[in-house]
Amino acid sequence: MTIVNIGLSHRTAPTELLEELAVPAALLGAMLARLHAVPTIDEVAVLSTCNRIEVYAVTRGPAEPLTQTVAGLLAERGGLPVGEIARIACVHVDAAAVEHVFAVACGLDSMAVGEDQITAQVRAAARAAAEARTSGPVLTGLLDAALRVSKRARTQTTISTAGISLVRAGLDLADAHLGGLATRSAVVLGSGSVGRLAARLLREAGVGRLSVAGRSEASTAEVAAACHGSALRPVDLPGALAHSDLLVAATGSVVPVVRAEPVRAARERTGDRPLLVLDLGMPPDVEPAVGGLAGVTLVDLDAIGRHLTEQEVPADVPRVRAIVTAEVISYLRRQEEAAAAPFIGAMHAQVRELAETELRRLHRRLPGLTEQERAETAATVYRILRTFLHRPAVRARELAAGPEGAVHLDALRALFDPTVDEAASALTYHRASHAALPGTPSLDRGPAWRQ
Repeated sequence: MTIVNIGLSHRTAPTELLEELAVPAALLGAMLARLHAVPTIDEVAVLSTCNRIEVYAVTRGPAEPLTQTVAGLLAERGGLPVGEIARIACVHVDAAAVEHVFAVACGLDSMAVGEDQITAQVRAAARAAAEARTSGPVLTGLLDAALRVSKRARTQTTISTAGISLVRAGLDLADAHLGGLATRSAVVLGSGSVGRLAARLLREAGVGRLSVAGRSEASTAEVAAACHGSALRPVDLPGALAHSDLLVAATGSVVPVVRAEPVRAARERTGDRPLLVLDLGMPPDVEPAVGGLAGVTLVDLDAIGRHLTEQEVPADVPRVRAIVTAEVISYLRRQEEAAAAPFIGAMHAQVRELAETELRRLHRRLPGLTEQERAETAATVYRILRTFLHRPAVRARELAAGPEGAVHLDALRALFDPTVDEAASALTYHRASHAALPGTPSLDRGPAWRQ
């Protein structure tokens, strides 16, 4: 089993390419299904945000062929040669992939270092993979671990409070451009998570009039009410722009929804009133030609990125990196220990089968034993075996997690030689070794023996 991460981010790819590769929520299920159909991929999840597109996959084969396959699918989506994607993509394998997803979840790899939107985006990626049935125990465990690491980092350090989100960075630019947001008139287009955050921050900044427009009437009304604003229908947007200073677009649409001609027509009624358009969409929500209209300034993710490079790196970044390193070591150790579980389970299963056979033979030879005496005999045997096997099981997990873990696993395989079915059954037994049902033969609880 190999964990492979291949992706592009703001660190390696231009915004224009990330726009082409971005996978909107509505298309994510199809993308996951296509990736999961690749024979070498057992599990897969996709993390698509405004500044990254990443594929996390579990394969039974080597990483290189899988990397080429994923690069090919991304290249097809972006309309580029495979070689171009392979040249700029970052690939992480096994321990490096674990470290990368932990760092991503903590906001260390974000355009806005420390921003906390990425936590929700990782959670959404895990949920999407689960709903599409393309994830399994490995990826589910990995992404859950990443979310726990993120929570620890944000609880034990000031990375979140020091960090600045893309939305806040964009509104900082708007504030500087407009000479302050207080008393200004603003429209938020989009009622999803980004739109909700933008509306809340605008209200906190003291905007005078705040309107929210979106496809869903219910969620638009909810966001507007929460921010003491007014809800608009999309068809009412041009009219609202005639009286607005700021438009924040964050719809998650696959095509631009703010086009130049309607904006131009709306501005014919505004005279020289300036309009700042903040495009937080990925792909973009705003047609580039909008920025060429008289009196209109378009601020996109590229501009926000340039602004963020001028910000100081949060002081707690080294502490968060130390947390990530410690958690990676802990995660890998747990995985290495778990590799011994099928063999430990097989050991238990073989000894249990031997004990059952011998107990049945004993009871046939001593038919006069009462039911209580049979139960006591079985309990004594299982107590001895449980005590005897405890130390070997502990040492097997320790050795599997050691520097020569593969050698020791080979030794366990040679000793117990569990088949695939036996290993799966043994693993189930091992995980439930302290939860045996009453009357079920196990090394943890003797059955009520009957002849």
